[in-house]
Amino acid sequence: AKPNPQTIILTIRMRSSRLILNQIVRASTQSHFAASRSLPISFSVSPLSTAASELPDVKQTLVRHPISLLEPFLSQEEKEEIAITSEEKFAIIKLSGTQYKVALDDVVVSNLIHGYDIGESMEIKDVLLVGSQNETIVGRPLVEGASVILEVEEHTKDEKVVIFKKRRRKNYKRKTGFRRDVTIMRVVDIK
Repeated sequence: AKPNPQTIILTIRMRSSRLILNQIVRASTQSHFAASRSLPISFSVSPLSTAASELPDVKQTLVRHPISLLEPFLSQEEKEEIAITSEEKFAIIKLSGTQYKVALDDVVVSNLIHGYDIGESMEIKDVLLVGSQNETIVGRPLVEGASVILEVEEHTKDEKVVIFKKRRRKNYKRKTGFRRDVTIMRVVDIK
């Protein structure tokens, strides 16, 4: 039987846990996609075998976004906007112990990174996720073959943070300031 075009069918492969299915249904019904377009969502479940040797060694997950299912509900301006922004990529990278969501021409302010001069470019291979309007690739834990190229623009100090300590009625007041060293970089390319 053909599904209704207004219904999104998601195939979920899972072991045998109904708890996982209930969490997925709850999360998807609260998602922005389902709430903004009020589309009914149906699930079909195909159980996996429980043998650990039969499970594939997956390094990343590819999720395709069904833009074509939304076309009957979109105005002409929204369709043109989707066509323009469909090639824009974003990525989540790990840089000096912090995760950043970056897109092309974004400015990243991170802790001081030694070994790079102003104008030099650095390649970050710790990419956790790469996404666009049409698909998202989620790494487990990293996306293989993905990289983000950043160009160092400036080494400077951050805005001052005032640290004020006081104990009332004890004649104790201390005021100090702190400015951390930062590196300012611009995203040049997402591969």
